[in-house]
Amino acid sequence: MDGDAWRPDLTSPVGFVESDSEGDLEPSDLESDVESVGTSVISGPPADVLEADPAIIVAVGDSAISAVAATDLDVPVVPVGDVPGLSAVDPDHVSNALESAFSGDGRVRAHPVLVVETPGGGRERAVFDVTLVTAEPAQISEYGLSRRDESIAQFRADGVVAATPAGSHGYAEAIDGPLVSAAVEAIVVVPIAPFVTRTCRWVLPNDGVVLSVERDEDPVVLCVDDRTVERIPAGEQVSIAADGALSTVVVPESADGRD
Repeated sequence: MDGDAWRPDLTSPVGFVESDSEGDLEPSDLESDVESVGTSVISGPPADVLEADPAIIVAVGDSAISAVAATDLDVPVVPVGDVPGLSAVDPDHVSNALESAFSGDGRVRAHPVLVVETPGGGRERAVFDVTLVTAEPAQISEYGLSRRDESIAQFRADGVVAATPAGSHGYAEAIDGPLVSAAVEAIVVVPIAPFVTRTCRWVLPNDGVVLSVERDEDPVVLCVDDRTVERIPAGEQVSIAADGALSTVVVPESADGRD
């Protein structure tokens, strides 16, 4: 849901975080724009950028957006590039987008972030999706889905993905999952290449969802957004629940990301 009209605090710098795979936009491309309003650009890994206490972050590509969301700090983000599920800005229009934000023509939109608790006690954050999948391609394992101690399903498949509303427009959509509006507090759960001719896909409340590995014929790994986290042995599970949000800045230059 969009908030009220918003503009950044121009006494703080503009952060810049880039995916390794993206290279069309450089921090230097923004320097003249931000200097004209009396601030500066701070670039680098998310942790370094966030230490500078930026007022706004330009994040180029979904990997950069995911990395910012993983930090659990509430700094509004301008998504840049082809980012399914988010209203993003074309790299050629970032200067105009910042000008709109500086002028008060931006609105902040909140996107739920999932916290994943692993068997080893780890906590990971995902703004798009959480996946259990066999480490070797096209190998089948068996998975369980439950919510608040109530078993929902058990199925054989290559894997299973649980997606946020933003993530429902990405990989989950590619494997025939339903699209979910950002206004809905839900998780989409979709089997990957299920070993049946007919299977269910679920839209569940975004609290207390549990994915489990029921058998371990082939190693199964946990992926959080685009990060491979750890192996999940048979008999173990991961718990998923919404906790906090990633704030994105929507300006007139933002493309319709169907979020």
